[in-house]
Amino acid sequence: MGVAENLAQVQRRVALAAAKAGRGPAEVKLLAVSKTMPRESIEEAYRAGQRLFAENRVQEWLVKEPQLPPDCEWHLIGRMQTNKVKYLTQRITLIHSLDRLGLLQALEHHGDKAGYTARVLVQVNVARDPAKAGLLPEETADFLDLIPDHPHVQVLGFMTIGALGASLAETRGFFRELRLLAEKVQTRVRPGVVPRELSMGMSQDFEIAVEEGATMVRIGREIFGQRR
Repeated sequence: MGVAENLAQVQRRVALAAAKAGRGPAEVKLLAVSKTMPRESIEEAYRAGQRLFAENRVQEWLVKEPQLPPDCEWHLIGRMQTNKVKYLTQRITLIHSLDRLGLLQALEHHGDKAGYTARVLVQVNVARDPAKAGLLPEETADFLDLIPDHPHVQVLGFMTIGALGASLAETRGFFRELRLLAEKVQTRVRPGVVPRELSMGMSQDFEIAVEEGATMVRIGREIFGQRR
């Protein structure tokens, strides 16, 4: 199947998973992960109605963004190097990988200088996987307490990645733990923290992520095929 057919199939699967959880399909945003994909593949997804795209690397986004229609919505989902922050603009809708104090400080410095407010998700390593970035769950509340001192950064929620080799049952537990963490932090008001988004679920596990409350799923292979 081509990109358009793959996209339609993923949309159906998201809708079915949402219905299973008593949710509407509109409650879940589908991000097409276009990293390493050529412009032609992204354009095919665009012609099929897709508007939300996600890139891992700032450098790749800088190349693709001017080549594609201006109504594309761009997300950055990979671990960000602080020396790439200076390239960010309002064309980035959301950064999914705020995972450390140094990056928070770099985003604040850039925002103050450029008049830019970075909208971010805090990455949480719920699985405690040493191969993955992210704060540990018990570190999250203290990290959020720092956000009010960084007025050019707005936290809109959380992101997590399941552990490599984990069973679907274990992965479901990770997603559920992130949802419960988000519910817990909502009990305390912090300026600059509006935790309404949960970015969790990729090609291999997005349906259980939707069932566990994901508001965004990040799908690459199931839409575009194998990476090049």
